[in-house]
Amino acid sequence: MQYITGLGKQMYLYDIYQLNKTAKMAGLLFSVTLLFLFLFKPFVVNEAELKYSYLFTCLVHAVSPALIFIGYFKIVGYVKNEELLDNGQITFHLFFSLASIFLIIGVVSFLLRDLIYNNPDNWSLRYLWEEIRNTYLAGGLFSSYFLFANYYFRSQENRKQEYNLQGIEENDIQVQPDVVFIKAHVRMDDFNFNPSAFLFARAEGNYIEITTRNSDGLKKELKRISLKQFELQISGIGNLIRCHRTYLINIGQVNHVAGNSQGYLLSFQGTEETVPVSRNNLGIFDRLYKELGMD
Repeated sequence: MQYITGLGKQMYLYDIYQLNKTAKMAGLLFSVTLLFLFLFKPFVVNEAELKYSYLFTCLVHAVSPALIFIGYFKIVGYVKNEELLDNGQITFHLFFSLASIFLIIGVVSFLLRDLIYNNPDNWSLRYLWEEIRNTYLAGGLFSSYFLFANYYFRSQENRKQEYNLQGIEENDIQVQPDVVFIKAHVRMDDFNFNPSAFLFARAEGNYIEITTRNSDGLKKELKRISLKQFELQISGIGNLIRCHRTYLINIGQVNHVAGNSQGYLLSFQGTEETVPVSRNNLGIFDRLYKELGMD
């Protein structure tokens, strides 16, 4: 429950950094901007200065923000997104990105003026300021609406997940000796999970790769469930913790710890594969590691 309510506040912002969702948002931005400019003419337009039709002018003004939006988050934002959720700076980074995008759009709109307007003052500072000002006014309005709508739908989704989890906790988790029943995304992929045999799990999109130890050695299995949903269902088991954005471990199975204040690398007996502990998870890892007397 705490994972849903705590992380959900940042996940709706994190969506924007996913490339496929960025493309959809850029398409929505283009459509809304085009309709807004063409139907309402929110800014003063002297049609005598237009080199082309007003519709074509609106198309130019709608295409450039969409291309800048997706280009920015693909080249800049997407590169940085992997650590944003871990270090809690996603909100600041997003609003800084939006402010930067608005400035770029304003400057590009100013540079495009000579292509679409017949005006001897196209290159004046007055029009540079006007394009930047209008971009911040319209961009602030649109982004406020988009962020609110995205947050609303994300909140609704989180409430459904919380409700479903309550049903799982009350009806579906069947605790046997050292065994927990895990519900996957598809019923046929549900499975029994033995925490005492578990070493670590690694995220693979909507799947996880689970490494366990049995009498025959180590075993790897791919399960159709996200790491987030898996973590929700084993949250009551004390030795199992999320140590990284893509890893969840059984701290009792850790054989060796190497690293410094920037992060650790964990080793497990019987495998050369190492698991990272991100800097923001060092505190909880150190505390539990000491509590288990493994320091």
